Amino acid sequence: MGELSFKAIIASKTLITSPLGEHLVKLELMEEREMPGPIVAAQNSSTELMREIMPIVNQVMRSLVPKAKITMPRLTLFLTEDEWDSIVRKPDIGEEVDVKIKEDESGITIKILKP
Repeated sequence: MGELSFKAIIASKTLITSPLGEHLVKLELMEEREMPGPIVAAQNSSTELMREIMPIVNQVMRSLVPKAKITMPRLTLFLTEDEWDSIVRKPDIGEEVDVKIKEDESGITIKILKP
């Protein structure tokens, strides 16, 4: 009765040939995540001083370094040419999609989000 949902970006769209000789469209979906900030481990009695200084250090780091994002592979989908042709609004590279995996309906839905 659960549902898993995440947003992803179409990272690549490739035409490949399967081992049986049929043409497939391979869609790779990636999720963008922000890089975590710096982690500082304090030792001894400097803990109080570190608590006071860390918000300032974090603010300076955010102003110097733009928010770095990393991409993480989330889903690779293979469609036959007929399946690909049956899609009315085909996703393009760089478009954001919403992926939902529903346990109770035993299915996956991929919805293209409007820009």
